[in-house]
Amino acid sequence: MVVDDERPARDELCFLLREIPDMEVVGEAGSREETIRKFLELRPDAIFLDIQMPDASGVDVARELLQMGYSPAIVFATAYDQFAIDAFDINAVDYLLKPFHEERLAETMQRLKKRIEGKNLNSTSFPETNHEFLTKLDHIYSSLNAVKEREGKLKVEENGMIFLIPIGDIIYATIEERSVRVVTRDRSYLTNYTLTQLEGLLKSPFLRVHKSYLAQIDQIRSIIPWFNNTYNLIMTDNSKIPVSRTYVKAFRERMGI
Repeated sequence: MVVDDERPARDELCFLLREIPDMEVVGEAGSREETIRKFLELRPDAIFLDIQMPDASGVDVARELLQMGYSPAIVFATAYDQFAIDAFDINAVDYLLKPFHEERLAETMQRLKKRIEGKNLNSTSFPETNHEFLTKLDHIYSSLNAVKEREGKLKVEENGMIFLIPIGDIIYATIEERSVRVVTRDRSYLTNYTLTQLEGLLKSPFLRVHKSYLAQIDQIRSIIPWFNNTYNLIMTDNSKIPVSRTYVKAFRERMGI
């Protein structure tokens, strides 16, 4: 079962999984409620679970399933590599970073098969469930919240004032003369950052789509094919952003198109 609130990422992972022999994707979900409902209906052996979702983290979903008495093999799939070490410490088979790569997924599948075969042979739950597993879930959950608190706002100095901008509110950033303008839902800010600096600070879900533009994937409303196999992006504020030929390959991979 594949769980991710971003449809392009979910489609990409499902496509890669369906290419693997002896593997069946029995269901998909994009939210906590849908995940729990479909899991109880389908009872999959394994879940590829995104850590970051709007209504709950993947850690919350893993915790809820465990408290209900279920222990599927879990593979965390996310862009947040801060949690890689923690993911190995809890009852997770593996940890996949976005964008997905076939070679890395093949390694994950080998680990997954060993875990499921071992469980079937023992006819018992996995060795770490209940209290130990819950304790480790608490640890990764704390790490998740700490990173969100640390990285949840962008500091911008303008006209002698310091603004703390929620990263989720940023639609895009663009070069304006020798400065970079950050555009949010409510207003825009002229900053002292370079676009490269912002790209390093904001990371996922932001993507460089042009030498002069950094766009937040979650703020794309529609994608319009353009000349020479490029695209124009219509953002949630109705701004139009070009995707240049230099960045179009990375954009297609990220969006699964």
